[in-house]
Amino acid sequence: MNSTEKLLIEILSAFVNERKPRITTEYNATELYELAKAQSVSGIVGYMLNKYGFTEFIGAEKRFKDIFDKTVAQLVRKEFYAQKLLLKLNENEIPHIVFKGLVVKDSYPVPQLRTYGDIDIIIRKSDREKSHRLMCDSGFAWELMDGGDVYSYKKAVEHYELHTTLNSEKTKFSKRMNSFWDYTKSRGGFTYEFENEFHLSYLISHIEKHFYGSGAGVRMYLDIALFLKKHKDNLDLAKVREILKECGLERFFDSTLFLCNKWFGIEIKPKEEMSDELFNEFCRYTFRGGVFGIQEKESCNENEVRQAVSKRGRAGKAVLLLSHIFPPYREVRRLYPFFNGKPYLLPFGWCVHFFKAAKRSGLKNIKQIAKADVEKAKSEKEFFDQVGSKR
Repeated sequence: MNSTEKLLIEILSAFVNERKPRITTEYNATELYELAKAQSVSGIVGYMLNKYGFTEFIGAEKRFKDIFDKTVAQLVRKEFYAQKLLLKLNENEIPHIVFKGLVVKDSYPVPQLRTYGDIDIIIRKSDREKSHRLMCDSGFAWELMDGGDVYSYKKAVEHYELHTTLNSEKTKFSKRMNSFWDYTKSRGGFTYEFENEFHLSYLISHIEKHFYGSGAGVRMYLDIALFLKKHKDNLDLAKVREILKECGLERFFDSTLFLCNKWFGIEIKPKEEMSDELFNEFCRYTFRGGVFGIQEKESCNENEVRQAVSKRGRAGKAVLLLSHIFPPYREVRRLYPFFNGKPYLLPFGWCVHFFKAAKRSGLKNIKQIAKADVEKAKSEKEFFDQVGSKR
């Protein structure tokens, strides 16, 4: 890690452990701000620098002095609207599960500093029509996602995703995780959340999905560290390990624990530790983009190419190219929900996909496939295997 990255981790570690950051030299405030913003933790950094009087010491600009207030104001507003929605769901007797950000924020020393974009809620399939009517009557615009398993609703600053399944594309699950309603506890009325062990297992699998794709940033591991700290006295880690072992993610769990121990001082140690070389590579990969890794379209496509090549060598180029031109039915229905339940229209779906893909990106994807570095892809695959992200 470079000096700015080390400073960010020190500030976040101090936030986790509710202590004063150990800052002994001046740093470039602009670099720190941009890094914290990319990792979606700028509010936390602003809060810590202001609280302990470091804003002038590191040469911080004015934007660092008010980022805390702006972050809190934004999250308080989202929380207010979210609670109104949960109240409506309760009034209409629609059972629902809140998870991810809306729950994880309660593990933060200052809950309003846990940023999130959309708010995820799970409902039963049998309540889809009822909940959809409720959202439409409330003035939300909507669109289908993940082949109709997710309905996305937006109105002004509000953005909700109502799921009917916990599983999603490329997320590794065990059979028991498909019975997610069996692992819930009541928050009152028709509102539920997951049991601690189940929720932690899901959060780890969710991180691994992003890790294997475009990457997973610092805030994702900060969530785990704070969750572990809050629930350490009522959390059965053996059960978490059992669930993740069923998902094939036990090694990735250990990698996450190791990172949380090294970065944030969480006293729960993994069964297996990392070498210094592997840990440094893990840090580099975590910092290579934002909170969800590299999000630029070309970079994501390049990463997809490397994954395909790492599996099948040079033949992976041809396979990936064909999959972009003739995607399987499950991908067509995910991208274009109109085709959900209509596999007989797959050839027509290919035509729609090819037309839209060509209009959006032309030959960029094909050129990236042609330029793929096979040896680099193999090296990345080896790194993924070592930290437990095997596919």
